[in-house]
Amino acid sequence: MFHVLLVLLTLAPATLLAQKSPLSAPAENLDDCTLIDSSNARLACYDDLATSSGTRTESTDQEEVDSGVTSSLVEQYMATEQAIFSFSGSFVGHRPMYILPFSYLKNANREPVSPRTGVSTYDYKLDNQEAKYQISFKVPLLTGLLENRTTLWFGYTQRSFWQLYNTDDSAPFRETNFEPEIFLRHALGLDLGPVTLSGLALGLNHESNGQSEPRSRSWNRIMGTTAFSYNRWLFIVQPWYRLPESASEDDNADIERYLGHANYRAIYRWTEDRTLSLKLNNNLRSDNRTSVELGYSFPIGGSVKGFVQYFNGYGESLIDYNQRVQRIGIGIMLNDWL
Repeated sequence: MFHVLLVLLTLAPATLLAQKSPLSAPAENLDDCTLIDSSNARLACYDDLATSSGTRTESTDQEEVDSGVTSSLVEQYMATEQAIFSFSGSFVGHRPMYILPFSYLKNANREPVSPRTGVSTYDYKLDNQEAKYQISFKVPLLTGLLENRTTLWFGYTQRSFWQLYNTDDSAPFRETNFEPEIFLRHALGLDLGPVTLSGLALGLNHESNGQSEPRSRSWNRIMGTTAFSYNRWLFIVQPWYRLPESASEDDNADIERYLGHANYRAIYRWTEDRTLSLKLNNNLRSDNRTSVELGYSFPIGGSVKGFVQYFNGYGESLIDYNQRVQRIGIGIMLNDWL
C-alpha cells in the first residue's frame, strides 16, 4: 500500500508537467516560442519554425532553432517547477517516473554476496520475469529565503523490483531501493560557445534497501551535479565522494570497485514527445567494469508515453551491486527528463 500511495501522490504534478499550452497563433520567430508554458509544446514550436516553408531555408536558420531547444527547455522546466509548487504547494517531478509491468532479467542474482556478511539466499524461487518501477519527486525548502535561481531541495527516489508473476509465493517484492537526498541547486544558463552550462548542484545522498542482514546494503555520498545542453542534447555528470563507514557496519565496502565515482548521462530530445537516454558508469580501474542503461520513450496517447529500458551492468539495484545482470523491460513513462 505504501508503494501505491507514493505513486498516486506523484501522478498529479507529473501530469501538470506534461500538459500543453500552445500559442493561440502560429509562431513567427524564436521569441514567440519562449512564451509557451509547456516544454513539449515549446519544442514543437521550434520544430515548426525549423521545418516551415518560405524564405527560412538557409542552414543557419536550422542551427539557430536547434541551438536553443534544450537550453530553453531546461529554463522552462525550472520555471514550471516553481509555478507548480506555487500553485499547489505539492511535490514536483525529480527524476523520471516509470512503470515496467514486464521485464526479463538475465543472470538473475539468486545468491547475493557481501564482503562482510557473506552469501545469502531468497526464501522463494526467484523468477526471471518481474515488474520494475521508479517514482521520484522533490519539494523546495527555505522558499523565499534564497534568490530565484538558487534552490534548496529535498528529493526522494524509490526503485522497486517486484516478483509480480511469482504467484506461488504471493508475488513478493525482491528489492526496493530508497534514496532520499538534500541538495542545493543553482541555475546558470551560461553560454560557453556552442554549449550552455545549465546548472550546478551539490548535496548529501543516502541510498539503502531497508533489509536486514545478510541482505542489507547502504551507502552515503556527497554528490555533485553539472548539466550542459547542446542543440537537442542534455548532458549530466554526477561525481560523488562516498562517506566512509566503519568496517563493522559497512555491508558493501567495495561498491565503488563496481560503480566507480560518477554517473554520466546523455539525454537526446529526438522530437517533442520522443526521448532517448543513456546512463554510463565505469569503475576507472584496470579490472574495467562498465554499466549501461538505455531508455526510449515514445507517445501512446494523452500525456502518457510508452517506455522501453535496457540495462547491462552492475548496481541496477543495491543487492546486485557486485553482480552483472542484464534486463529489458517495457511499460509506461509517467514523467520524462524534460
